Amino acid sequence: MDWGTHVFLAAKLLESCSLDKGAAIYSVIPVIDKEPPHFHRVYAHILENQPDFLDVAMEVFNGRGTSERDFSLLNRRKDEKIKQFNTEIAKLPSDDFEGKRRLEKKIYAHRRIVEETPCFINHAEDAVDIVEDESVSKISTDKLSAAVSLLSHTYFDVWNNPVQIFLPACSHCSAQWEFWNNVDYMKFRSEFYKTENIIPFRKEIAKSKVWDTKLKPEAMIKAMIIRMGEMGQPAIPYEVVDMGLRDIMRYLDIDDYQRADDELEFCHKLENEIREIIYKDYRRKKIKSI
Repeated sequence: MDWGTHVFLAAKLLESCSLDKGAAIYSVIPVIDKEPPHFHRVYAHILENQPDFLDVAMEVFNGRGTSERDFSLLNRRKDEKIKQFNTEIAKLPSDDFEGKRRLEKKIYAHRRIVEETPCFINHAEDAVDIVEDESVSKISTDKLSAAVSLLSHTYFDVWNNPVQIFLPACSHCSAQWEFWNNVDYMKFRSEFYKTENIIPFRKEIAKSKVWDTKLKPEAMIKAMIIRMGEMGQPAIPYEVVDMGLRDIMRYLDIDDYQRADDELEFCHKLENEIREIIYKDYRRKKIKSI
């Protein structure tokens, strides 16, 4: 999905979860891994890395420099953080590869998120017209809202390309495979995101009654992770999905068991709505047998 549609769908999802729509901009955070190119879609898009990126994004978006648009201050704070992390790396035992990897991840997150912050702020402001709600421009400080929004990026990316959300535990891709078999994929990719096509899509999905429900955000996180596990081909092992889910819940301090029956039903209904809207203009024509 393009950035505008990610923010739009995240805002609708947040509203159905009774969460802060000001968190919608967090749905765009994974685009930071476009630099360097070999990280693209396999670094900020994977579940294991998202807690670190969410922590840094919330720190940057809600800290000094961002609200004042003082990007020189923001860059100075970033440089101080990176210097601190490099000092910590130098103090680690030579065989502490996990500690080094975690600190390097934070260095990357601080550098790339700060570099993209001017763009993120502009996106949050431009999203007011896309979502038709002023609240999306006021970046949220609510962690649960931000987590739902961030995770929604990878969940909605399955319409666009395969995602390896369960790396490094499992390299298998999740995607809307049946949809791609039935859609004229090259026409879809070349035309769907043009302004004259993507805006009507957003308006049509916005009118769907699928949003007229009350979802539990903790269960919605579980449902999105389960669905991405179910979309895996080859099959993603249950224990991989379960561990990814447990790690995210632990990170969010969610200790209670979450029943996600309603939220999974919502996911299936929403996916069906998206599928049918796109099929109207992009369904592959059946080739007649001779």
